[in-house]
Amino acid sequence: MRTPRIKLSLLYILITGTTLVGAVSCKDFLKEEMVSTITQDYFLTEKGLDELIVANYNILRWKYGFMEGPFLFETGTDVTESLDNAWATYSPAVWSPAGAAGEYANNLIGYYQQQLLGAYPIINDCNKAIEIITQNAPGKFGTDQVYAQQRLSEVYFLRAYAYYLLVTQLGDVPFPLKSNNSLPSNFYLPKATSETIYTQLISDLRFAEANLPSRGQTPRGRLTNTAAAHFLAKLYLQRQQGTEYAGWRNADGTVDPTSSNAHLGLLYKGSGTADLDSTIFYANKVINSGIQLANNYSDLFAVTRGDWSNETNAEIILQASYGNNLDNGRYGTRTNAAFTGDYRNAAWNIPSWTWAYGLLRGQGFLPSDWGYDVFTDKINDSRFEKSFKLEYESASFDNSSQSDGPGLPYTSSSNASLAWQSAEANYFNTNIKANYKRPSWDGRQAVAGQRKIDTGDLGLVFLENSKETAIDINEALGQPYILYPRWVKQDGKFFYRKTGADRLNSNAGLLLSRRVRPSSRKFIDPNRSTVDNHFGTRDVAIFRLAETYLLRAEAYGRKGDYAGALADINIVRSRAAYKTGESRAEVLARLYPGAERLQASERSYPYAVAQATQERIHVDASYWDGASEKSKAENYPTAANTDAKRFIHFIYNELSREFNTEQMLYEGIHHAGIQLERVLHHAQLASGRTAGWPSADNPTNGNGQDGNGKGSFIATYTFKPFPQAFISMLTDENGVLLDEGARRAYQNPGY
Repeated sequence: MRTPRIKLSLLYILITGTTLVGAVSCKDFLKEEMVSTITQDYFLTEKGLDELIVANYNILRWKYGFMEGPFLFETGTDVTESLDNAWATYSPAVWSPAGAAGEYANNLIGYYQQQLLGAYPIINDCNKAIEIITQNAPGKFGTDQVYAQQRLSEVYFLRAYAYYLLVTQLGDVPFPLKSNNSLPSNFYLPKATSETIYTQLISDLRFAEANLPSRGQTPRGRLTNTAAAHFLAKLYLQRQQGTEYAGWRNADGTVDPTSSNAHLGLLYKGSGTADLDSTIFYANKVINSGIQLANNYSDLFAVTRGDWSNETNAEIILQASYGNNLDNGRYGTRTNAAFTGDYRNAAWNIPSWTWAYGLLRGQGFLPSDWGYDVFTDKINDSRFEKSFKLEYESASFDNSSQSDGPGLPYTSSSNASLAWQSAEANYFNTNIKANYKRPSWDGRQAVAGQRKIDTGDLGLVFLENSKETAIDINEALGQPYILYPRWVKQDGKFFYRKTGADRLNSNAGLLLSRRVRPSSRKFIDPNRSTVDNHFGTRDVAIFRLAETYLLRAEAYGRKGDYAGALADINIVRSRAAYKTGESRAEVLARLYPGAERLQASERSYPYAVAQATQERIHVDASYWDGASEKSKAENYPTAANTDAKRFIHFIYNELSREFNTEQMLYEGIHHAGIQLERVLHHAQLASGRTAGWPSADNPTNGNGQDGNGKGSFIATYTFKPFPQAFISMLTDENGVLLDEGARRAYQNPGY
């Protein structure tokens, strides 16, 4: 039975004063139902007001319930790339007010759209709830001050989160703090500066932190004072980060759209007297509250059929709550379908979708090469293996029993996996067989003409190596599974991302087929209603304690207290290490660069770790000194030319390792003002820079790995455009449509 949590009544309130959708939640998950139209007077009752408040929790799910979430909050990082080439390369046709980027921004805004599912409808409802609590106070809201302040605090938090999403994507935005019950007579929506907005958000969240209950004193999923404290630590840090760019704001707070640094001006959010100290103060409150890191990184994401116990892990400070499939809003969570790989292929004895491996629907997101290589020690930092699906065992879906099958025997006439060729079989028998102890293999000989992959064998395996550590093609083909290396060498030539299904003959990779590579294993959901249903059921962590430590570490480092920063970083690193007795993935223990330094016992099945690895990944100041091998491995952008700047980039490298595909890294690199330099330096598909990446011998008609960037990411794209439909409806205060000059002044710089 799934652990009960807050029951969300999903009431999207139209500005005309009627409900579009209402809900009565079931016992322990969310459920939407159509309800009859009700009037605004309903919200003047205690029950109606409480439902209105709870309905606004829907903003916490916006990133995860629609594909717009990952398109807005993963595109624009250096560690993830869309499988849609136009998005991945930042095609101007996409990145325009009338393009897909504008359309998705419009869906976030949610302003006067037919569905009204975005931020401003929620903000309007929050404003309405605030007004009713403070002016009408029906029922318990008037008789129980503690209750009223708790509920008011929830609304302040949810409104702050909605504005935070908007500012992160768009910069200065309209900032209404009063509700509307009907369509306005004009669309005069002046923008407020980020400074004004952050000042209000911090004030509201300080009230919330002081009045929300502690963890354990309210149903799971409902807001707590630790969630507010974490959010405050984040906002104070981001305000401090922006002080560097104060000079790019005009005296009246506006930004000169003709300036090449206008995007930096939009990052300025004002300044407090001690924002870094405030970051540390509120982070301390979270860290000292009794919340603990998960013992094992994989505990945060582990899930099996019928089991969601990972959702109650003590590290999670705040989550977006979901339930079973279509009881989750319109689509449930889409996160599981956004980041999963397409692993189906009879060539490796996995001919169908499975429960255990999830499924990819439409255009998803997979890591860039840097998304893998930011893990500078893949052998000892367990987050690499626990983040990405490096190996797939042979499997199939059994329709009759509605369960996963183990894959077909290699002797079956239906087994369509690759057959051994003579040279491959000889390599395996001569070089691998004697020490290959996987139980499913059972010591069998490789025989030319026989199928390679048996029941329980590894079928599809990934090797994210470098050109310098390229695997010889004979060794790659001689493995007892289908190996996809990033780099393979043959007769003095080096080949990038050749496909494994046809024995490394055809090409994949840059601007070609990129769907088969290690995908995130964090959101695989075996509890979908059917094996080919992409509507997910899992909660998604929004805030967790590892981020709190890294927020505090960055604040310490910015104050010059590197000892304090290192202490926090190494707390996170200690959890990232392999524990004694854990088993590494076979491919890590046998083939990944660095495996040769493991003990002999660690390189044999079951590949158990002989000694915990925390000392091997312990961080010291040499990681950002610019001279050591560890510092060089962090691959800092050229602009990071001091220890202080390299430290900041190290923090975001660490956040990349800890939070890949969790849709929060974008916020960090964006608000820190380092998004442009990181994307241009690390993200080859996005960058327009020539050279800087290793070149291969297999480019095809300008596609493939030629060492050059393939994209057109520019400073403009660090903020999304205001959608054309939104801009076109705007008026002045007298209701006159804005002229072209006024529309250009309103639009974000560069669009």
